Amino acid sequence: MSNPKNSPLDNLQNEIAREKFSALRRITENLSSCLKELDTMNRRIDEAIGKNLSRQEINKMIKTFNSIREDAEEWRYYLTVTREASGLFHSNLKADVYKIPPRKKPIIKSEK
Repeated sequence: MSNPKNSPLDNLQNEIAREKFSALRRITENLSSCLKELDTMNRRIDEAIGKNLSRQEINKMIKTFNSIREDAEEWRYYLTVTREASGLFHSNLKADVYKIPPRKKPIIKSEK
């Protein structure tokens, strides 16, 4: 939305600021979604191990977990880069703010 009282440059700067905010919001939402999925998958894997599901089923879940984890790492990188490109260099965006759990190793032996 441009404001007729503002100069064209002011309107352009306001539009750019809105787009930056919108991009940061979308990236943050995607990262948060990945983190929620990781939490859910982690619980499902623990339950599967507790129920003695087959190694193949558990490893499939672990593979999915690790794939979601890679997505989360990518979204956190995008968030960092976008914040820096927006001039937000001194932020609290450390690894512990959007903590991503470590990769899970597949079950090799018949631990079920």
